[in-house]
Amino acid sequence: MPNVLFIAIDDLKPLLGCYGASWIKSPNIDRLASRGTRFIANYCQVSFCAPSRFSLLTGLRPDTTHIVVNPAKQDDLLRKRFQDIVTLPQHFKNNGFLTCAMGKVFDGRTVDDGHDTASWSVPYVRRFDEAPGGLGKPPGYQNKSTQQRLTAAAPGTQGPPVECEDVPDNAYYDGAMARTGAAKIREFAKAKQPFFLAVGFLRPHLPFIAPKKYWDLYDRAKLPLAPFQTLPASSPHDLAFYSNSGELRAWSDVPKTGLIPEALQRELIHGYAASVSYSDANVGLLMAALEESGALENTIVCVSGDHGWHLGEHGHWGKVTNYEDATRAPLIIAAPGHRQGAEVKAITEFLDVYPTLCDLASLSKPAHLQGTSLTPLFGESGTTLHEAAISQMTPNASKDGVMGWTLRTPRYRYIEWRRADLSTDTPRITDQVESVELYDYQTDPLERENLAGKTEHAAMLKQQQSLFDKLLPHLPKPAR
Repeated sequence: MPNVLFIAIDDLKPLLGCYGASWIKSPNIDRLASRGTRFIANYCQVSFCAPSRFSLLTGLRPDTTHIVVNPAKQDDLLRKRFQDIVTLPQHFKNNGFLTCAMGKVFDGRTVDDGHDTASWSVPYVRRFDEAPGGLGKPPGYQNKSTQQRLTAAAPGTQGPPVECEDVPDNAYYDGAMARTGAAKIREFAKAKQPFFLAVGFLRPHLPFIAPKKYWDLYDRAKLPLAPFQTLPASSPHDLAFYSNSGELRAWSDVPKTGLIPEALQRELIHGYAASVSYSDANVGLLMAALEESGALENTIVCVSGDHGWHLGEHGHWGKVTNYEDATRAPLIIAAPGHRQGAEVKAITEFLDVYPTLCDLASLSKPAHLQGTSLTPLFGESGTTLHEAAISQMTPNASKDGVMGWTLRTPRYRYIEWRRADLSTDTPRITDQVESVELYDYQTDPLERENLAGKTEHAAMLKQQQSLFDKLLPHLPKPAR
């Protein structure tokens, strides 16, 4: 049986060389893409860490898991709500694989202290080899003055959103994790059973911290800024609806209100790019360990983000929107015996990863899975598996709340916002449509204008709503 190396990279949007961002330095992931298949129209189920990972690793849609926001504190929601469910790594464990995880695979707020103990045959790896001077805790600042200031500050005080220190790669959490992951690969390659190793890198999640050499790859003055930094014309919301970039504004040295100044925008984009290159180098370490151990040719490698991230698009900095920059995320799979360097343009979802890895490893698929195996797309192009990718999000899980579902077809995005009571474990969705949005990516790739209210687009709006009702039959059907 083939091994599986499952790499999750936090908050990674498709800002990679192999996805057309030629200015990004990502040689290791690009090399991996040349060995496998990259899915360029891949979408998450929720543009938020916990629900996206929960969905991918259980194979269930958020409307089934009812995990649509990040929990406020650690709670073993997985086993409380789905005591007997078989997760992706657990299925491999049950089929004779040695399973092991480190870093952010599940979101730790939704599982037990063992990162869902039932999923792993080797206990969750918490400690990594430390660099001289110590590793510290995530986010792991290495700047001495920042460390001193935060040590003296009140609990919960945030540090700066970026850090550029001239330190070795393993001075930071991810670099140390990569070296531990590489050691595990070398160890597991000698075992008599196949392995499923999951490694969850934190960067480019905020804060954007990476060794100086990765910052030095970029000229800040030449970095591209988001070309459209306002909400779409006729948008039903303002930026406050999307937290007004609250994820970013929580960090020190960031204005709490108003536009992000251009100099800070460039610094943040610089930090994000450096963090991507840092994660790319860490992926390279794992791939080198596979090759050196002789396991490369018999290992399925899956690299993904968990959702996208706005870098100023629509004036937003962060995730948790139903727009393209938050819902689209990279997915690359390299599998023995399959076409190399392939690009799949068909619509795909993270929900499809679980059944795909089962097929590639010749394992049966659990009956509960709600995704579709992507293996037909590894062959000839032109195959369509999904009429649309389905994503959803809510700005807050309140009693008088609102939930938005979005359909992404090859050309259009339709978003429908419904009134909902999201305050309990089982949300109550109403048939009350709060607002709708429609975008045409052929004529408006930057989502400059919501077309839903325009007479000339009424027929397309109706078509998208019919598709919505077809793909989401569990929702109460409204009067349209």
